[in-house]
Amino acid sequence: MKDLALALDLKDDPQTIAEYDRYHRDVWPEILRGMAAVGVRSQRIWRVGNRLFMLLQVDDDFDWDRDFARYMRETDRAREWDDLMRTFQSKVPAAGPDDWWAPMDLVYDMNEQLARHGDDPRPIPGAGPILDSHHHFWRAARGDYHWMDPDNPILARDYMPDDLAPSLRHAGVSRTILVQAAQTEAETDFLLDIAAECDFVSGVCGWLDMDDDAFPDRLAHYRKNPWFVSFRPMLQDLEEDDWILKPRVLKNLAHVAETGVPFEILTLPRQLPHAVEAVRSTPGLKAVVNHLSKPFIKAGEMEPWASEIAVLRHYPDIYCKLSGMVTEADHAAWSPDDLRPYVAHVLDVFGPDRVMFGSDWPVALLAAQGYGEIVNALRSVIGPLLDADEHRKLFHDNAARFYGV
Repeated sequence: MKDLALALDLKDDPQTIAEYDRYHRDVWPEILRGMAAVGVRSQRIWRVGNRLFMLLQVDDDFDWDRDFARYMRETDRAREWDDLMRTFQSKVPAAGPDDWWAPMDLVYDMNEQLARHGDDPRPIPGAGPILDSHHHFWRAARGDYHWMDPDNPILARDYMPDDLAPSLRHAGVSRTILVQAAQTEAETDFLLDIAAECDFVSGVCGWLDMDDDAFPDRLAHYRKNPWFVSFRPMLQDLEEDDWILKPRVLKNLAHVAETGVPFEILTLPRQLPHAVEAVRSTPGLKAVVNHLSKPFIKAGEMEPWASEIAVLRHYPDIYCKLSGMVTEADHAAWSPDDLRPYVAHVLDVFGPDRVMFGSDWPVALLAAQGYGEIVNALRSVIGPLLDADEHRKLFHDNAARFYGV
């Protein structure tokens, strides 16, 4: 949803103002239904003296000129109401020649600025435990992080539990899922050792070679470890976009579905259709899309990503992580508004029971000033979209159910 703010004056006459107020204490039902029918989710009008301020919450694709004209054309008594109201009203001085209600410019947004600065002191709506479903730890000297640029000052350093713990306390996060960052079983073992000693890590997403005849045995081996809760191949980094559709990989994916072990889908938009086909070919697979499949947020592109991820609406065991978005936006100039259409689309596709919060820390530090900014950006976006119970599901319950922790 988005907000529209508009201004208008009333004729500066006490009797006229009182009559206008009286009409708005009981607006005609046809008018209320007509506004709702064209995409107005909320409409409120304030008055001080003879100055009116109207705030609309509308669907993202709402266009004032187009949809108000549709409201006037399709709503019983709309013209009668509009003509009546104009007997009370007059334009504000700043109104354009084609305006009646004059659009207002946004000059300050507390949520946007708190998201930028981080450490929002407000409790999350539906306050409760928070589970971060996606973050990493690594020791650079281990040497199996194929993606690590030694000249990158943000990522080419160690990140361990003591680095994250203070930020989790400040953000109210009590539990996490630790996710692999190297294509080796050695790194999976490294993470499992951390989980066994770390009081806030509830589970580990590891790595296994799915294009290997020994995969079922290796999966059985790791399933014995109580901290092993899921795994993922790093599809985004593989040369073959359709690697997941290789016969041996699909055979092993079917075995994963049989065992019930959660599978993590790490794809770029061009690989997403192949992942969707793998889901379609693997009945019973329980999986979660990482980072919304990395849509092109910086460029503001929705398609074809939006249509391709929408296919997953029909697979109730497929979830989506609201994670990794800031790194796909403009690192130097992003705001929560840049994330909003992508989050809204994912919520529409998966619903409030199949989405989960993930910080993607420390990768997100490429674009965010700290952990708190990541949490606050998501809070800013979902605030008007979900109720308190749905907030708790997104920030905790859905991930806890998916991973069984």
